[in-house]
Amino acid sequence: MVKIMFSVLFAAIPAVQAAALDFDGNAGGSSFSLPALELPALRPVPAAPKAAGCRPFLISLSVGGVDEAVIMERSCTPENETVWALTVEFVRNRTIAARVVSDKYPEERAQIEKRIKAMALERISPADADIIVGQVGPMLRQAAAAAPERKDALIAAAVKILKAHLARP
Repeated sequence: MVKIMFSVLFAAIPAVQAAALDFDGNAGGSSFSLPALELPALRPVPAAPKAAGCRPFLISLSVGGVDEAVIMERSCTPENETVWALTVEFVRNRTIAARVVSDKYPEERAQIEKRIKAMALERISPADADIIVGQVGPMLRQAAAAAPERKDALIAAAVKILKAHLARP
């Protein structure tokens, strides 16, 4: 009885394999076929070309022995316009900073952006360093030690000096 069961199972397996693999019905055995799958027609989606304008970045510089860190930043508006910013931070207290952003000064925007871009791409010139370390830095140091009402006035004065330097002709 055991011999008969094995022979029946063994004989049945090749037929099952043939039926399972014979999808087009041409290779003998049973003619098993699958229906074709209906796919919806795809419409091409128009892609607007991306403007190759603004690519944001940030450069942060600090030198040992100096209490100021300089951050040069290029950011982008939703309209893909470039906005440049220069921030001078007091290293011991990062909340004390003088920040000039080009889009806040429309009259001097082109000149401010030109100067910040030159600092980022070429170098910070000795004249730039003199203003940052010699004038803006001491004001930020004083602002860190000052009372809150005096602190805001000192930071505003530091921003005014930095902006005047960047917007010079």
